[in-house]
Amino acid sequence: MSTGDRLDALVAALKSAAEPTRLRLLALLSHGELAVGEICKVLGQSQPRVSRHLRLLTEAGFLDRFREHQCIYYRTPAHTTRYGWLRQLLDGMDRDEPQLRRDRERVVQVVAARGHAAKRELERRPSAAPAGEDATEQFAAAVLAEVGPTGVGELLDIGTGTGGLMALLARRARHAVGIDISAPALRLARARVHGAGFSHCEFHRGDMYELPCEDAAFDTVTMDRVLADAQRPAAAIGEAARALRPGGRLIVVDRFDRFDRLEGPATHPLQQLRRWFAQAGLETHRLRPCDLDCGHYLIATARRAAAPGESLR
Repeated sequence: MSTGDRLDALVAALKSAAEPTRLRLLALLSHGELAVGEICKVLGQSQPRVSRHLRLLTEAGFLDRFREHQCIYYRTPAHTTRYGWLRQLLDGMDRDEPQLRRDRERVVQVVAARGHAAKRELERRPSAAPAGEDATEQFAAAVLAEVGPTGVGELLDIGTGTGGLMALLARRARHAVGIDISAPALRLARARVHGAGFSHCEFHRGDMYELPCEDAAFDTVTMDRVLADAQRPAAAIGEAARALRPGGRLIVVDRFDRFDRLEGPATHPLQQLRRWFAQAGLETHRLRPCDLDCGHYLIATARRAAAPGESLR
């Protein structure tokens, strides 16, 4: 692309954001992912008008767009060439401006309504419920002790369910992605995590046997109470390992007493996990049984080998 073409593209991108409603959209979607209908409710504008603004911002690279079942979601991107410009635009806005303040108040109501609706749907449809459970204080303390005091970098939470582990680790993540097969669970996870102010977290509907991510994309991968119910646990661990960067860490949390359901020969759960980690090219770091008030758990950590000349963190 010539210098003239690059300047033309720059001008076109800046023009796409230079409109009051589009600036409101950028401020609004910096708080988390929203469906088109939810955006219309917050802005109080028709869907055709809102969709046109969203299309222009997406084409300019200021928004990401994705489909989940019948819903189209938008969010501000975490990693694009427009990210720096977007942060400058948002930092230059007066967040106490009356219109932006009203938008924030409305989005809180919309996200809360989404969470209530998703919770009711999960209660009506047990088959749509996620495998994981909410964390008790004792469980959370055990997981955080295993994770350690340092940050987790780029985080992938496989089988995120309603976002319990994501909410627990969000403060330690630079950027976080939750994957789950259940659309109702993801709607509740968005309400919970974005409602808590963790706008750097995003959610995708996906299969843990075919993760929608590139190779070596994450520093930390977590699997919270999903492995014992997996039909192909070794394959799920293999996909988790594929997503890890060199030196990255996999953290598996599960009910110890449920490992007797796993495929393969009847062996001790710790031996089975070591075998699966090794098959996936991971080095077992620690296998820690935890006898908690809420049950008997296993917290297992493994590392992907660091690149030559690089030390494990």
